Amino acid sequence: ETALATSAPLLAAAGNDDFRPGPPRPLHLLAWPEPVEVMAPVPDHPPLMFRWHGRPHRVVRADGPERIAPEWWLADAPLDPEAAERATRDYYRVEDERGRRFWLYREGLYRAGGTPRWYLHGVFP
Repeated sequence: ETALATSAPLLAAAGNDDFRPGPPRPLHLLAWPEPVEVMAPVPDHPPLMFRWHGRPHRVVRADGPERIAPEWWLADAPLDPEAAERATRDYYRVEDERGRRFWLYREGLYRAGGTPRWYLHGVFP
């Protein structure tokens, strides 16, 4: 079972036990993932806050990560471990304080000397 399976609820903030998880993927994907500024504990925690189009969104519930990584078993897959780490995406379903749900991902892994980038990939209805 994946981290985003519909049977797994989003992590709820205190006092919000009536949360229903909804679909594991958004119905609306952005034409291209858009960069967002994120405050997140490391290494694999969901964001606490993100800024999209200049507007802050405080995350009150989150689920993830669901890791999508290069297909290392294919002959044409990058053999360079650093390139593979840069191509790794960790997806999170998050809900902000106003009940809006977003599909965010972190591109790359946290390592000494490097900072991964975050993107918004989709919006839930």
